[in-house]
Amino acid sequence: MPRVTFTDPEVGSVGLTEHAARERGLRVRTGRARVPSSARGWIHKAGNDGLIKLVEDADRGILIGATFVGPAGGEVLYGMAVAIQMEIPVDRLRHMMYAHPTFHRAVEDALADLGRAD
Repeated sequence: MPRVTFTDPEVGSVGLTEHAARERGLRVRTGRARVPSSARGWIHKAGNDGLIKLVEDADRGILIGATFVGPAGGEVLYGMAVAIQMEIPVDRLRHMMYAHPTFHRAVEDALADLGRAD
């Protein structure tokens, strides 16, 4: 279920949080990226604070949750909602082409980070 809180910055989320997934007994990996590190975040300048966090079911290799905090936080979640609903493999998401410069490019960075931190 996608959800958005229209604050400043916006908070958009879809699927399970890391905590909820672990409570269900799932083995998860997480990936994070800061919005200012993306090209669009850099261009946006003031008000570009934020992050994206992805939650992967490590056993199945699919995304089960995503949260985006930042400018247009709710808009960025569309692609992640489709990926979660359709159970698209994370490896396939890593090889997608993400438009440049967009806030969506932070998704690419978070995908690259999956598994490094956990």
